Amino acid sequence: MTYWAAHDPSSKPVAGRTAYLILHNTSEVVTPDAEGREVLRFPKGAIVFRDGRVLEVGPATELHRKHPDARPLNANGKLVTPGLVDCHTHMIFGGDRATEFQRKLAGESYASIAASGGGIASTVRATSAVKDEVLEKLLANRLERWRANGCTTVEVKSGYGLEPSREIRLLELMGGAAIRVPVRVHRTALVLHALPEKYAERRAEYVEEVRTTMLTELHRRGMAGAIDVFCDPVAFTVEECRAVLQRAVELGFPVKLHAEQMAHFGGAKLAAELGARSADHLESATEEDWKLLAEAGTVGVLLPAAALTLRQSLPDAAMIRRTGARFAIATDFNPGTAPAQSLMECGALASRLCGFTAQEILLAITWNAARALGAEAEIGHLTPGAWGDAVLWECESLEELPYWMPAVRPDTVFMRGADLALPAVERRVWP
Repeated sequence: MTYWAAHDPSSKPVAGRTAYLILHNTSEVVTPDAEGREVLRFPKGAIVFRDGRVLEVGPATELHRKHPDARPLNANGKLVTPGLVDCHTHMIFGGDRATEFQRKLAGESYASIAASGGGIASTVRATSAVKDEVLEKLLANRLERWRANGCTTVEVKSGYGLEPSREIRLLELMGGAAIRVPVRVHRTALVLHALPEKYAERRAEYVEEVRTTMLTELHRRGMAGAIDVFCDPVAFTVEECRAVLQRAVELGFPVKLHAEQMAHFGGAKLAAELGARSADHLESATEEDWKLLAEAGTVGVLLPAAALTLRQSLPDAAMIRRTGARFAIATDFNPGTAPAQSLMECGALASRLCGFTAQEILLAITWNAARALGAEAEIGHLTPGAWGDAVLWECESLEELPYWMPAVRPDTVFMRGADLALPAVERRVWP
């Protein structure tokens, strides 16, 4: 079984010539600034990559003069942005829940489906039945699909193992899949997702085992970059989540929460209390919750595909602006509530459903999403010193990104300054 350190998602080599390159003849280069406060636009700009990082961004004429030895790459008049960051996925699983989706369409509730043996429990059973090498390859293929859609960084959560040994298995397989594909993978251990069947009458014992045995093992082996829990009436209580997350913080883990999804339950307040990196979902959050997140510096992560599937409302953009909170947008890719395979498509949905501008959408799927992963110093923007992760899009303006449906596709994706052709063009699969 392959092991790959969770705390060094940039360690694997990338094929391609990365030493010194200038990407020029763009329609514009658009990027958040280094602090994620504003979006910078460079009409007909250029970017210089050197040794995998952004060396300089600015007017093309000036950069050509300053870097005559850089290898030129023609953008053919297209838009360039940072590589996208999907900060919330449940990408490692077996099977699907298409039949359950039809039950949802017929009006059956999430809780009712779960009570009948469906929901998370059905995916746990399907995942445990898949051989390790097959599950690893499934994840690698999904990561490649994300890269082909412009995502250069993806968070992958465990959570479909439930029992400690099975959760560790999933985290190990994530490491193997990440080596196969040139994408940055952030591994998050979703340690409280659902109650395993064998603990049905021993709930307190399960929470204690997670709090002590599982967290201790994850810490000893360095297998996760963050700890997550599902704080919800259909999952775990605020007190159960607090007990686990406080121990995680004591061990030095950053923490995250699934919060306020099915009902207003107190998860957002707990996230703010603990200084969590992010509180995710927030369909039932109040304006006061968003203010608490803003004060704590916790990113609110919106998951439009899940809200759409469950016919829930998303927060209004004007309300979030009033609170001053940072928000990110993610796919929440999972087989039950969000079988969404395009982050840009989710951004287009959020633009329409919430009222976000094109600049807000860009921040939400780059810098703010990187902040939700604790990686904003090096990814999510194209300012000097950042990793050279970028996307050359098949369009000419920032405003087009949330406009087109289906979503705009990349022409070329760059990882650490290497221009990597897409598999559809290369007609090959990464080893």
